[in-house]
Amino acid sequence: KDANSEVADYFPNPPLAYEDGYTFLGLFDADENSIYCKTNLYFPFSSQRDWQVAAWLLCSGLSMGKIDSFLSLDMIKDLPLSFHSAKELRGRAEMLPSGPCWKSQIIPTLHPTKSPIILYWRDLLECIASIFNHPLFYDHMDFTPRKVYTTAERLCHVYTEWMTGNDAWDMQSAIQSGATLLSTILSSDKMNITALTGDRVAHPLLISLANIH
Repeated sequence: KDANSEVADYFPNPPLAYEDGYTFLGLFDADENSIYCKTNLYFPFSSQRDWQVAAWLLCSGLSMGKIDSFLSLDMIKDLPLSFHSAKELRGRAEMLPSGPCWKSQIIPTLHPTKSPIILYWRDLLECIASIFNHPLFYDHMDFTPRKVYTTAERLCHVYTEWMTGNDAWDMQSAIQSGATLLSTILSSDKMNITALTGDRVAHPLLISLANIH
């Protein structure tokens, strides 16, 4: 290699990879409705155009009331859609294989509140597993710590992704040989969810993996 090009020293005992877990597409094959997908790739929607309209509405951020208003337009009524209301659209979308299930519990308080405080959450390990098996992240994850230098003399250490840092190298050295090192990223921010009906707010906690590059 060119003496002026970057060089990398990888951790000497790389983590072991196991391929016996479920995959994103495996969820579709195991789904109870997979038999219908053999004759209709867009099931539970009737066709590609039906799916395109449904996907646009579901990703538009429109409320259920506004979706109902859109579907009630005469021009839209003439389309051969498999759904005619926001409730029917949501019902069909919920037939698709989903990610980790949402759970909820009421948080007790020392003082009375106008409405109960409800915690909605997903299992942490299920969320991480869902990230692992998602095809969008295939070949975009680092599992082996490495030290990157600007030149072969190794005088200047380059820090980019998390796996290039000293902490990742030290943590991998501290755990048993072959174990996979993961770093979770947690972030939270206040979000208005019903500004027109009481100005309620939520504080979602988002999770990701630092291994993604």
